[in-house]
Amino acid sequence: MTLTRTVFMRPLHSISKPWFGAAILASLILGWGTAKADLVSPYGGETAPSFAELSVEKDHVRVILEIDLNAYPFFVAPDDGSGASLSQRTGQTFQVSVDGNPLDRVIHTIDVRPRTPRQTAASSLVAPRPRSADVVFVDLEFPFQGQPGQITFTPPLNSDGIPLASIGMMALHGGVPVTDYRFLSQAETMLPNWDDPWFTRFENPNLTRHHKSPLMSFVSIEPREVRHEVIFRLKDLEGWIDLDLGNAESLTSDQIVRIKTEAEGFFKSQNPVTIDGVDVTPNSVQVSRIAVGAEGLRVLPDQSPATRTTMLLGAVTSYPQKALAKQVDMLWQLFPEGVDVVPVTLSDPAGGVPSQIYKTDPAIRWTNHLTSWEEPRTQPVFVKTAGVHPAVLLSLGLGVLSMIGVLSAWYWSAAPRSLTLAMSGAFAAAAVLTFALKDSFARPSPDGVATHLVIQGMLSNFNAALLEPDKDGLRSALEPFVDEPNRGDVSAELRRGLSVTLPSGASARAEDTWIF
Repeated sequence: MTLTRTVFMRPLHSISKPWFGAAILASLILGWGTAKADLVSPYGGETAPSFAELSVEKDHVRVILEIDLNAYPFFVAPDDGSGASLSQRTGQTFQVSVDGNPLDRVIHTIDVRPRTPRQTAASSLVAPRPRSADVVFVDLEFPFQGQPGQITFTPPLNSDGIPLASIGMMALHGGVPVTDYRFLSQAETMLPNWDDPWFTRFENPNLTRHHKSPLMSFVSIEPREVRHEVIFRLKDLEGWIDLDLGNAESLTSDQIVRIKTEAEGFFKSQNPVTIDGVDVTPNSVQVSRIAVGAEGLRVLPDQSPATRTTMLLGAVTSYPQKALAKQVDMLWQLFPEGVDVVPVTLSDPAGGVPSQIYKTDPAIRWTNHLTSWEEPRTQPVFVKTAGVHPAVLLSLGLGVLSMIGVLSAWYWSAAPRSLTLAMSGAFAAAAVLTFALKDSFARPSPDGVATHLVIQGMLSNFNAALLEPDKDGLRSALEPFVDEPNRGDVSAELRRGLSVTLPSGASARAEDTWIF
């Protein structure tokens, strides 16, 4: 993740900076306020005034603290008369213990810097607490020996065990996220799995991550496609096929490209799918490097640093269909050593339903129970313009005048009658001529309502057309409302400008369209 990479690549700096104490005092004077802890949810830790990133490595624990200026006094140990400077006492109230034994700390960096922005999909749901724009950045290291069974993190607490500051947190083990953004409001104990960091966890069940399993399956039944997405580890893939990676711990971009190619061929023949009673083969398989963290799912480029033991991949298998399926069956075949249950999410136009695949019962079935479903189709857009064409109105008016003249002629004497009939004939001729030439006049522009309906119809068509997973299907979907010479350009522009690709490689689908 970006945050982790930034922290671990940062060079270590000396803390012998004479300006640090003055900078802290100035910051506290300018930004001082009353700091107190409050009852908080375990979620939304990225919104906390202070933040701790906890990273467990082979022989040390690294703690990165971003301390809100108002909370800074709670992270400073009292002056015991030993002559320790303010910077040396900073962070001493944050403790790390292994198997019940406190660890000594080494301070690598301490200074004042802007707060690191942290944002997730849920951040808008949790209002950030009042906090300073700048923070006191502290980089601590806690060395240890062996492989402890417990690692305990203790934030600043009062004598009653109440937290003195609101601290968000995220924990990692060997670069693998152990938690999403959470709150550290008491002493919390991590139980590290030294053989496989993916299974490291906290005693507190609230401190966990969304993607708990190393292997996850997602089956999406779409109007024009059945799609199967799998998140898996390189470590598990090596148990299924021989990738001939030798003893390498870090992988090159060439090796990653080869791994992806091998994985695509492997998944093309795995987990057979049957749609409406017919065995189908995938139209395409796309494999990508991915990262799972507090920010969600991200696709990584092949050139990014890759560690063999923690590398994650995602495979997207596509089965195009002409219409929404009635029944989908899949036989799951991939169970890594020691894994007997795989979480799976079945999604259709009504939403997603979580489920599980068991080694003793590896079959998955989805049945279409949608009662009000209508297949999305493109269609011509017909909209009546406002009012009647002016030429038609003029022709009708002239025709009415002609009829009135003919009827009135019966009541006139010979001379007026002749004049009236002549005028009626002229009106009739003008009416016929005006109606015949109505297409030569400028057509009226549609009003606001008609314009709204035109745009609404076009966007609905675009949405339906973009459901097509291939180019030929998209061109066919454009036929009802796009002229043949323009379909190629329109389809290319739709893919470029109006389609949204999800991290998995699938395309997002709009549920509805509003025009204001």
